[in-house]
Amino acid sequence: MDSITRMAANTDLPSYQEATRRLDWVELIAPYVPIREYARLCLVNRRFYRHLAPRLWNDPLVTASTSAGRPVNRDIDIEWFYRFIEHMRCVRQATRLLVTCLDLRRVEAGTSELSLYSLSRSLSAYLRAMPVTFPQLRCILLNKHWDVEADDLAVATTPDTDHDASNAEGPLMLSIPQCQVKIPTAFFSSPYLHHLVYLDVSNMAGSLRKPLEQQRFGPERHPHLRVLKVGAREMGDSTAALLVRTFKQQLWSLDLSQNQLTDAVLNDLHIFAFPAESLRTDSHYDVEGRLEIIPGKGTPLFGQFCLIRESHRSATFSHDDRYLVDAPNYTRLVEYTPQEGVRTRLNGRTKVQDDSEDEIRRSFSGTPGDSSPRRESLHDLDVCQSHNGITHLYLGGNSIAANGLVRLIMASPGQLQHLDCDSMVYEIHEAARPDWLPSSIRVSGLLGAAHAFRPVLSSNLQVLRIHHSLVTQLLSLKGHDGGGLSTMENLWLAETFLLPRAEMAYPQAFRPDMNPRLRLLTLTHIPRWSTGPLIDRLIELLKLASMQERAIQDMTRTLGKSRRGPVTVVGLRHIRLEFDHDVKEELLEDGEEDGEEKNEKQYVAKETTAAKEFSFFDDSRFYDFSIDSSSPAEVSSSNIDTTNTDTTLLTSVVVGPAADDHRAVPNQTMSYQSQTQRHSPSTLSHLPRTGDRSEPIVNGGNEGQSGRLTIGPQQRSSSSSRGNWNGTEYTVPIWTGPPPPFYDSTEDTPQHEHQEVSPAVEAYMRNILDRRLCADAVPASPCHVLAGVPEGEFIWGAAWQAIVTRGDTTAAGKRRPKKRELMNGMKDVIGEIKAYRRKTRERYEAELKRARLNGDGVRLGEPHFYYGGRLEVVRAGREGGMLGWR
Repeated sequence: MDSITRMAANTDLPSYQEATRRLDWVELIAPYVPIREYARLCLVNRRFYRHLAPRLWNDPLVTASTSAGRPVNRDIDIEWFYRFIEHMRCVRQATRLLVTCLDLRRVEAGTSELSLYSLSRSLSAYLRAMPVTFPQLRCILLNKHWDVEADDLAVATTPDTDHDASNAEGPLMLSIPQCQVKIPTAFFSSPYLHHLVYLDVSNMAGSLRKPLEQQRFGPERHPHLRVLKVGAREMGDSTAALLVRTFKQQLWSLDLSQNQLTDAVLNDLHIFAFPAESLRTDSHYDVEGRLEIIPGKGTPLFGQFCLIRESHRSATFSHDDRYLVDAPNYTRLVEYTPQEGVRTRLNGRTKVQDDSEDEIRRSFSGTPGDSSPRRESLHDLDVCQSHNGITHLYLGGNSIAANGLVRLIMASPGQLQHLDCDSMVYEIHEAARPDWLPSSIRVSGLLGAAHAFRPVLSSNLQVLRIHHSLVTQLLSLKGHDGGGLSTMENLWLAETFLLPRAEMAYPQAFRPDMNPRLRLLTLTHIPRWSTGPLIDRLIELLKLASMQERAIQDMTRTLGKSRRGPVTVVGLRHIRLEFDHDVKEELLEDGEEDGEEKNEKQYVAKETTAAKEFSFFDDSRFYDFSIDSSSPAEVSSSNIDTTNTDTTLLTSVVVGPAADDHRAVPNQTMSYQSQTQRHSPSTLSHLPRTGDRSEPIVNGGNEGQSGRLTIGPQQRSSSSSRGNWNGTEYTVPIWTGPPPPFYDSTEDTPQHEHQEVSPAVEAYMRNILDRRLCADAVPASPCHVLAGVPEGEFIWGAAWQAIVTRGDTTAAGKRRPKKRELMNGMKDVIGEIKAYRRKTRERYEAELKRARLNGDGVRLGEPHFYYGGRLEVVRAGREGGMLGWR
């Protein structure tokens, strides 16, 4: 019986009395009556008042604005609010008990001179009396009000002096971001805030360390707190770690965005904010692959070593069952619900909880013009329940590294449902950073991490906000002074030079079929201008989303023939593209001649020696960078560490897999594979081969690691990495490339044919000639496997990452571009997306007309490729504002 009661509470089923009672006709028509008519209908009789008064007084500010039929003048609105509070002193308590929400977001911050003169009271003084005036207040939304004192929100009248205050149960939701007041320590210890479920104190002054250390802010004072937003508070790693250790798994939504956090806080999130039991299982191996943990081995950079073991079709994301929801979970004992038995992941169709302030407000107080739910039933809502740790995490605007984010996802039990990390630092190894990329330029992006967002790792992920490089493979270059480069030149450099090499090293970009459970994908920091590749990748994303719609539609039609057939997932239904501000406006504001002179002076100042001379253009035209076009001699000389005192010749290093290793790389039909396959595979015949008397070479590894590379006759080159993981010493073999052809001492013909390698593996083999790059051992990811690394091997992560930044940069021209020449080679990304969207819509409408004439339904996907989901484009203004179209 208890399990039935819990199931009824979770599904919000009505009670027996509510289900069997006869509804009054006034209650039936109330939702269809305009809100502006509520006030007059309440005067008809008590019967009308009983049904309509709760709807009228639920949220009086929003009701008043809606009743006016037009936006209320903000100055008048705040004066109206003052008079409204004064009037409520004369209203009977039964009416004041109907007010459950005060949404002051529509009220302008500050007061007019008339209100200050006539009322002589501030907004803060009126808020001080809210516990007495509105004893049943549940939601307080007070954003961007600078004239509010935080102490006044936490002051509750003593019950002995005022009987009304004893009935105040305290709010469940308090949202006061950007109020520009310093929150005192006593604010969190107020009994009035004891029942808080949602708290937003973002972008406010004052540190949280003192109330946390004094235990005034924690589970003892706030046992019901589930959603906490503390963004833009200049919080450091130590304070954030203390916050995570204090609340542990009590919170299910945590917003730490726009702070000063680094990877140091991620370990505390993993240990304290996530449960130990994982949601990942091997039951979906055929469709998704499985995660294989390597015990006792790992590095601080990667975390504990793990591999994704692919099935025959999981690597190509083409399994027939990839769109089906999970089967229901069954328990041995009937009285156990699935949640109380074995923890399982969401079935793929269940929508995750929305933690936005509007959704939480609707859950607690209902919509404007609607009656609020009973307070005793609110504790059974999903928002008030514990989810065994964090499921919604916001890390954007910090200094989180790309490797750190991937490490957190792998270390988590796979229960993240909403992940927001709009920008992450792309860390470049010191030996791999080129001379033309100064340290003042910050490189942002995420390469080679598409597998981290697959269901095999992110089992419950449905909402993702991430840097656009996850899809476009285009890194972002930004600096305070541009590092001597303008913003447009940084865009051109990243797209023309870095992008082709990123595609070569990390050929697997994220596509919708990698995670059909994902519903909302937001790509951030997209440049407004592109030479073409960025536009192609965004359009390819829309095309792939349309193809996913077609596949789900076909499967739904097939399964619909059976009455008891399985259910499909909904797929990617919302794509949001967030663009950076238009840098073209900056170019047009400056004069052409002055800007050119300024660029020339900055460029000359950056030149140190003639040997390091570098520019981006040849004869004022865009130059298409070739990939590793240097001669063998140039490659060898440029990669040798001349500062090393070891006398062993690096030219004796030749690396590769065993000749009898016949494991085939899965044939992955990736959307961007065409860009990587245009480089034909080549051999490394020009690289130095191993002699019979080659001596071992000791490679300087990472902290806590060391490597040793030995080569002898009739054997492949061997390399290993030694490290320490949680006090346990370990050694892992490192794959260093295919073997060279072996020559017998008595014959001139090779004993076996030399294996052809991909351009990425060829560049990797060049890079490991530099012993500084033989560091950061990592297991081969699916992206590495697609680039040519055998599955299950370990590689030098620093040497592989250097493929992106090491290349031929001296073949470009001799002078910098002019602004007008730079603009003529760029296209407006938003304009191209609009044109593609308009073209596909016209094709879809033509197919729709044809289908109506034939009496058939229109098919999604091919041939029109119109994306039927919601496409939202957001443009960033010069002052940080966001403008968009849908």
